[in-house]
Amino acid sequence: MRQRAATLLLVLGALAVFYALFFPKPASSGNSAPPPLSTESGPDGLAGAWQWLRLERVPVVSLRERYDQLERIAGVGTGNVLIVSLPQRLPMNRGEAEALSRWIERGNTLLVLAALDDTPRWASGAGPRLLADLMGITHFTFTLRPSSPAENLRSLAGSTTLLIEPRGSHPLLAGVQRVQDVSELPASHWIGTPSPGTTALAIAQQQAPDVRDAVMWIAPRRAGQEIVCAFAAAFSNAQIDHADNARLLANIIAWSRASAGRVIFDDAHQGLVDFYDPRAFFADPRLHATLWWILGMWFVWVLGSQALRSRQVAWRPVDETALIDASGRFFSVRVSGGEAARGLLKNFFDDIHRRLRQAQDGTPPWEWLAAQAAVTPAALARLRESEATVAAGKRVSLTRLHNLLVRIRRSIG
Repeated sequence: MRQRAATLLLVLGALAVFYALFFPKPASSGNSAPPPLSTESGPDGLAGAWQWLRLERVPVVSLRERYDQLERIAGVGTGNVLIVSLPQRLPMNRGEAEALSRWIERGNTLLVLAALDDTPRWASGAGPRLLADLMGITHFTFTLRPSSPAENLRSLAGSTTLLIEPRGSHPLLAGVQRVQDVSELPASHWIGTPSPGTTALAIAQQQAPDVRDAVMWIAPRRAGQEIVCAFAAAFSNAQIDHADNARLLANIIAWSRASAGRVIFDDAHQGLVDFYDPRAFFADPRLHATLWWILGMWFVWVLGSQALRSRQVAWRPVDETALIDASGRFFSVRVSGGEAARGLLKNFFDDIHRRLRQAQDGTPPWEWLAAQAAVTPAALARLRESEATVAAGKRVSLTRLHNLLVRIRRSIG
């Protein structure tokens, strides 16, 4: 039992070291609320707007690629509407910003729904990246406006209702008297300013006794345009049927989209992508469930059926005969018969040269062997015959040659 406990501790330590050194650990977004996707049917999703547009026979597309793929996905070059919600879960890179700007300026519309004056659950903890992404997508800058005591009191109350009314007359606000947006979390108040050289028109403002800040702008960008909203949840599943929210969305699509244009929902930058996203892969709960199952089965095998102590085997002395037989079999399959015979003869002749203090060159010392009385003429004749046969490249019996050399060695001492 003690041995299995030690094995378990060592296995857990090895897994911890492996996880710390090699396993990617993407930063947590700190927000578990579902993002505003066209496929999300929860209160914060945009599935209601998606289905409504489809029922009205408006072509809708879910963008699950980067912005540099807009031309391929939109199908037509101009008259499309791209709906982008901010903050984004998948950050936009510099190449995307340039591609998006070119796509808008060719004659398309960008509708930005930014969680500034409202804070949906999916936008909590956005931080300064929201402003950076907003400035990268639009030609606007936003600064925080100091709040009045009444606004601070309403913010502390938690969920607040943001009421929006038209500012002047514009086709986008035809038939729109009031837009309602419920902020489930406290929100700040921002002042939008167009970038230098940009012409923008504020078309809607907050409807409150002490606040008249603009919350919706339209700005031309060459042949295209951008519509920037300082609220993000007015077209969500929970809010689209309130007040004149649906009328405002219908006006935007009807006024901005060409007859062959499409309405594109930016799902990619909210985490729904068709390309490989390592952060999404390692955050997928199915991956973690699979790894836990594999780890559990491995623990069962290691600590259960796996034998941790080898069986004791009775001591057996080394069999010298078996060792010699194994060595002989090894050399028999690796060395040819002719090479083995030449090796036997060379070793035998070199032993004699070593005794006589002569050069060990493998040459036969026939004169010395003939002068040895202990070597019979018959044995010497067989040795000469075997040496000539081997030198001619012919086969000889290694067993007979070995026995002959052993007898001669014994004779000469």
